[in-house]
Amino acid sequence: MTNLELVSELASLRPSSTFLALKGYRNSYGEVADYNISFHISYTKLLERSLDVLANRKPTTSIERRAKSELTKSFNDSLERAVATPIEEREDGYTHFVDLDTGNYIKGVKLHDASNTLHIYGLVNSKQIIEQGKYPKVNKRQLTIAKDKLRKLCPVSRFRQFVISPEKVERISVQGLSLLPPVSDEEGK
Repeated sequence: MTNLELVSELASLRPSSTFLALKGYRNSYGEVADYNISFHISYTKLLERSLDVLANRKPTTSIERRAKSELTKSFNDSLERAVATPIEEREDGYTHFVDLDTGNYIKGVKLHDASNTLHIYGLVNSKQIIEQGKYPKVNKRQLTIAKDKLRKLCPVSRFRQFVISPEKVERISVQGLSLLPPVSDEEGK
């Protein structure tokens, strides 16, 4: 299966939020996990819901107040950018795909121009780790730790992007389809 064949299959899905399973996904730290994600979701809605979560949080320390303030500003800035220019219309080094039948963008899938690698993005609903990865130890400032704690409470924290290739994912399942990750378009010919 090539990138274009996989995108064609994804274009045939219903345009509303759809569950998609990534089986055997290997990240850059060697962790292997099965993911269930919501595909075809609105990033702007996630930002709006995340801002609502932050608005309802009552910080108790000056660090928490600053973390809330900075996250709120960041989410508002992202929301303004997303409203002004949707993800699919940005000139950001990715090619976004259009459904030829409807003329609408296919949300949740894009091609990285420089590497010719397909990416799928969406909201992680569940993750089951099959093989632990090796993550580096990171020292964080108190403010960063406070922001991380707040961010974890927000829906936008579960928004992820996945590289789709035979080295990264074993199989993709969606709406009764079981799809293999694409080989590059040149290899598939």
